[in-house]
Amino acid sequence: MQLFTKWTVFVIFILSAIVTTVYIYSTEVWKNTTALKFRFFRRTSSSKMKLTNFIANTSRTYILFWDHPWSVPTEGISEGNLGGCMGTYDRSKLPDAGAVVFHYSNLDRESMPWKHYRDPDQIFVFSSHESPSYVIHGEHRHSMTKFDDHFINWTMTYRTDSDVFAPYEQSKVMNKIIDEGGKWIDSKLAKKKKVALWVVSNCALLRGSKMRMKYTDALVEAGLPVDRFGGCFNNKDDFKELSADDMEAYKFYLAFENAQYCKDYMTEKFWHNSIGAGRVPVVWGPSKKDVEKLAPTGSFIHTDDFKTPADLAKYLLYLDSNYTAYREYFNWIEDPDEETLELAKTYKLTGAYRLCKMMLSNRVRQSHPSVSDFFYNENKNCISSQENVIK
Repeated sequence: MQLFTKWTVFVIFILSAIVTTVYIYSTEVWKNTTALKFRFFRRTSSSKMKLTNFIANTSRTYILFWDHPWSVPTEGISEGNLGGCMGTYDRSKLPDAGAVVFHYSNLDRESMPWKHYRDPDQIFVFSSHESPSYVIHGEHRHSMTKFDDHFINWTMTYRTDSDVFAPYEQSKVMNKIIDEGGKWIDSKLAKKKKVALWVVSNCALLRGSKMRMKYTDALVEAGLPVDRFGGCFNNKDDFKELSADDMEAYKFYLAFENAQYCKDYMTEKFWHNSIGAGRVPVVWGPSKKDVEKLAPTGSFIHTDDFKTPADLAKYLLYLDSNYTAYREYFNWIEDPDEETLELAKTYKLTGAYRLCKMMLSNRVRQSHPSVSDFFYNENKNCISSQENVIK
């Protein structure tokens, strides 16, 4: 009996030692492989995998921007407070970052597989403000391979189907104008003496660059007075010498993008050069449908509404001579409809500030199997180099 008891104690001791050893070993392996856990997520075959077991760590308030766009220090978001988060370019903060933002050029100097620390609680974000047309034909990037295979959790671009909506518009533009109302309109319109302004330096790099130049030439040939400045006309210095009164005198701005029908692609040409300056934007590039969902109701004129540039020129000349009809393009400021008010709310929180709010909200993450498929999922007019893809 005593022998049996001793044997039992010995077996229990051995089993306990084995269990303890396995537990310690497993714990150490888990700790040492934390940075590599994301590889499991990248191997998954689902089209958009939900990581239901991993939620953003709300104790981490740093947003790390891996580098400035194209590694140019003057480009990108400034460091500092981003509505409850702290934006930084300091890579030593990587272990403390809740989100890491990669501009599409940021992995040019990185080899894959990813060799840096990555906690599975971190959100990796893909960022771009450039159109696929420019990225393909201006920079010759035909894919985003380094961002594929579930490397990215969220996308942050100007497109409304991004995880984080980051348009060119800033809340200080649209909302400030609505707040000032009729007073703002009267102060701007009192200075309008000239017809149309266009500033451009990209004349032939892209399909859209060539098409918009031809369209503008046709407007001028049809009799529309357009003051044209920039590198395309070798008069950059002349534009810089314009007085404040000269700048505020134009009724219309040709908000012509360098790409046609790229999803939601509207830049500073619409918001800063047109709306913010009290000019009515004349839009070429994004589809009218896209502009309608991104711009105040009745705030713009779209080239697609006119059969020919001559028809558009005729209409703009009519508005130039009819103050009442021209002023109607500012009605959205004094009497905004529901859609415009909802849009104003949307624009109050965009880009890095929206990313911060989402990051701190314990939102369950997903991963993108292919950023290439997301970014280059465009129609032929957007990504082709041929001018007459679709009439």
